[in-house]
Amino acid sequence: MRLPAEFEARMKALLGDEFADFERAFDAPAVRALRVNTQKMSVEHFLSVCPFPVTPVPFCPQGFYFDFDGIGHHPLHHSGAIYVQEPAAMAVLECCEIVPGMKILDLCASPGGKTSQAAAKTGDRGVLVSNEIVPDRCRVLLQNVERLGIRNAVVTNTDTATLSESLRDFDLVIVDAPCSGEGMMRKNQNAIDEWSTENVQMCAARQKEILNNAAKTVAPGGKLLYSTCTFAPEENELQIDDFIKSHPEFRLIPVSERVRAVTRDGVRFDGIETENIEFCRRFYPHVSPGEGQFMALLERSGDAEEAQSAPTFVQVSKKDRRSRREQESNAKKDRGRGADPTLVRDFLSTVLEVDPTDGGKFTLEEKPDGFYLVPTLDLPSSAVFSAGVKIGTAEKGRLIPHHRFFMAFGSFFKIKIELCASDPRVLSFIHGDVISVDAPAGFAAVMYEGATLGGGKISGGMLKNYYPKGLRE
Repeated sequence: MRLPAEFEARMKALLGDEFADFERAFDAPAVRALRVNTQKMSVEHFLSVCPFPVTPVPFCPQGFYFDFDGIGHHPLHHSGAIYVQEPAAMAVLECCEIVPGMKILDLCASPGGKTSQAAAKTGDRGVLVSNEIVPDRCRVLLQNVERLGIRNAVVTNTDTATLSESLRDFDLVIVDAPCSGEGMMRKNQNAIDEWSTENVQMCAARQKEILNNAAKTVAPGGKLLYSTCTFAPEENELQIDDFIKSHPEFRLIPVSERVRAVTRDGVRFDGIETENIEFCRRFYPHVSPGEGQFMALLERSGDAEEAQSAPTFVQVSKKDRRSRREQESNAKKDRGRGADPTLVRDFLSTVLEVDPTDGGKFTLEEKPDGFYLVPTLDLPSSAVFSAGVKIGTAEKGRLIPHHRFFMAFGSFFKIKIELCASDPRVLSFIHGDVISVDAPAGFAAVMYEGATLGGGKISGGMLKNYYPKGLRE
């Protein structure tokens, strides 16, 4: 592979005798990996139904290397049971312990790998805010949130400075920062074509701004997880050193042993004063299968319990609340629907085995495009791209469920159509066809090996297919 001469010289100086191994790894084919979405399917069941060979990723219990073409067309992918993810990127959220109930902010979230990884670890009891500043990338993020059946995510579309004025006291803040992409050169020719020291400096300046904004959102005792897919010290160790000098309330802490085992220590470049800079991690393709990655785990000083009683969001004023209610009321009048929320509650009690609003985790909201189950949070509406799960729309006195509702709550449906991998109806359903079923009339979730594939409405032993046209094969 032909690399930029200046980049090559920098890597030779950085790696020394290891550069030859690094160069050979860059000339080798890139590896591919997937992660099992345990919100949809257990690892054990995935291994029993996966039709192609896989090899475990040593640092991620849900991760597997694979070599199989057409993975994006497979029912495992359609159902959200798996997420194709670069193994080095998979390592980032394996750096620290994530447990159910945590409040997590993913500041640069698209396409959604780390968001979905966090969601699988926190469960519905967690709070997950995923932000992406670029609208088109935000739509990709939302598509993955939908496919993977994530119920507790609020997707925002704004800059980190705006967001940091509203968000507070997160247990974990993830900054997978936009970078010069040196670690992706093996897979992405654009990363080679666009590389320059000027671009490295531009990225470093942007990362500094994002990190300064991120610092405001971390709870006392909370953690800040920073990562890039580049090798440049200006974007990695030097960035962390500069951040800690400006924010002495943060300190570097060790990552998990499983990630340490497959990475190299951070490097103490000239001018670095931060203690324990070796706690940073460098993921190299000649050390472990995958692309380049840098990771640093920081902890904010303070009492972790102090954040438990603090609001996740800055309180919205009564004036802003009143303005929001007036806007929503006007939106309803403009739509001319005037749908009764009891219609939606009756629908939920009819089709689901549980009440998702029980316990206060989700609230029922009507928005201009339909009804939603929204995590009970308080966030300025101007930043929200999508919150919670769209249930559906009211039409002529009945509710038409949305695909996202099936994907998120399919496992809780009273009527489920269980399809195994060998059932020919699986491909027929993905194609958008009506399929025959042995089940009572009503709305039903269609399951592929236990993972929700979509849904439809049963009448006379036939299921009318609600699988979206844009996703059909």
